[in-house]
Amino acid sequence: MATRTLPCPYCGADVEWHGEVVLTCPYCGTAFTKGGEIGEHLMGSVNYDPGSIFDVFKRWALRIPETPNDFVEAARLGTCRLEFHPYWVYVVRGAFRCGEPYAFLLPSMPTLLPPGESFALAGGLEEASVVVTIPACRRDREGPLGRIKLSPAGKVYFSYRRVAQAGGALINPDVPPEEADGEALAAAAEYVGEVLTRRYGRPTPAEPAEVKEFTRRLVHHPVYSCTYEYQGRTYRFLADASDSRILHAEIPVEAKFRYAASAAAAVSFGLAVSALLAAGAAPVFSLVSATGLSATGLYCIYRAARRTIVKREFYAT
Repeated sequence: MATRTLPCPYCGADVEWHGEVVLTCPYCGTAFTKGGEIGEHLMGSVNYDPGSIFDVFKRWALRIPETPNDFVEAARLGTCRLEFHPYWVYVVRGAFRCGEPYAFLLPSMPTLLPPGESFALAGGLEEASVVVTIPACRRDREGPLGRIKLSPAGKVYFSYRRVAQAGGALINPDVPPEEADGEALAAAAEYVGEVLTRRYGRPTPAEPAEVKEFTRRLVHHPVYSCTYEYQGRTYRFLADASDSRILHAEIPVEAKFRYAASAAAAVSFGLAVSALLAAGAAPVFSLVSATGLSATGLYCIYRAARRTIVKREFYAT
């Protein structure tokens, strides 16, 4: 596609357009589409350099039992790439219809609710304020980056200079704001339904009845994608550059755990053979026992062959 320029709706500067869904003005940092401005453009702060984030990761990894005892001393940082990934962050406030009107009201217990969210039941309508995060890059949606939850709190206005000073790469959004708007409203209704289901102990779906606030922001959030070496093998981890959360990690397994799994497999198969040899006295019991012990042995073989464990949950450090 031939290069064109579009005027920034805020400062009027000409911005090169190569067909991107969302453009960012390199002069004032305003994010906009061909149709105009899309709302505030924010970014997360980079609070850790590569060395610091690797130190945090190594200390965190020692909490996992399978991690080798010499991991902190022997692991060596390889590459560490800082990327600013885009997210649409919404504040959705309004009334959500939640089935038939209830004949009773529960006492308000705000201390049990997540921070920044409030609920009040009123005749079948649930008043709620929810912060919703929609990944603005399609390739991020299926992996750990698709599970990141953000809020406008603690963010600063976007600046190309901050990205350059941090040595980061900017990832452009490819999800249009109009598409994300619909996903955000559906996600807010789903969240309210989940809260009501937990509260009342029964399925309680919700749907938007009246939207009183629908604020959209584009947030570029910094994430480190790093590799490291341990005993000649290369591993990878992802970490939040703002708060040092570990988002995804590959960790080597200490040899003694593999040896123990091998021994357990041998014992399981030995017991399975013994059960089959004793089948004459109780054939059904022997067959069931041998099957279960064989399955246990196969699982132990799998654990013994595994040299790497992968942690996909988010962990605070």
